[in-house]
Amino acid sequence: MKTIDRYLDKNSPIPLYHQFKVILREKIENGEWKIGEKIPTEKEFADLYNISITTVRQALNALTIEGILTRQQGKGTFVANPKIEKGPTELTSFTEEMAKRGMRAGSKVLHLGRVKANERIAKVLKIPLRSEVTFVQRLRFANDEPMGIQSCYIPEKFVPDLTESDLSGSLYKLLENRYQLKIVSAIERYSAILLDKRTSKLLHLNYPAVGFMVERTAFLMNGKPIEFVESIMRGDRYSVSINLVRKGIEVNRTLR
Repeated sequence: MKTIDRYLDKNSPIPLYHQFKVILREKIENGEWKIGEKIPTEKEFADLYNISITTVRQALNALTIEGILTRQQGKGTFVANPKIEKGPTELTSFTEEMAKRGMRAGSKVLHLGRVKANERIAKVLKIPLRSEVTFVQRLRFANDEPMGIQSCYIPEKFVPDLTESDLSGSLYKLLENRYQLKIVSAIERYSAILLDKRTSKLLHLNYPAVGFMVERTAFLMNGKPIEFVESIMRGDRYSVSINLVRKGIEVNRTLR
């Protein structure tokens, strides 16, 4: 059990659970508890800091939602792996993104076949309504940990026999090498969502859980949309960073 080195100010207007959450987060960031290490129990924290178990539980729940901690029923609370931070300035596939972070990407195909384009898919991909598209749904892994579910739609006329291909690796590399379809740009939209029971189970999360819905439309060099993807990513293991600069001001990013 670690010793107390900071005290809670019970006269402060800042809620006690938030003060305690900040203390815990600083301890984790300073390496007092390592990744994967079990932290003290709610009662141990309550006794050490002379606060209620309810206050401790609020702080632990908040840090769990933020992806700092992970709670395993019957085992305790542990320091979680750091979130995978995605910056939207560079277009990469999931496989490339994981490789940049020194992680091994993996896939499990959940569904593979051809479907008729509904109004939304037809509009996004600029193809006739009910024309055939290849549909690929995969569970994506990073170092064998499930990270998200990707549902991809591609006009079938551009990818004949894709359903017969090995889709365990990078789909973008397969499109480029086999079909000479080089994706050069994309538009993404992020939304916070509550995951359903099936998705939570596939991602090894306790229901209910939060996540990101990421919609991506990818384009070829000629501006033609070639792929529409709906990805559901774990909210506790994924984050998005955006660089913001005031209009008319140039920033030397190498100094950041």
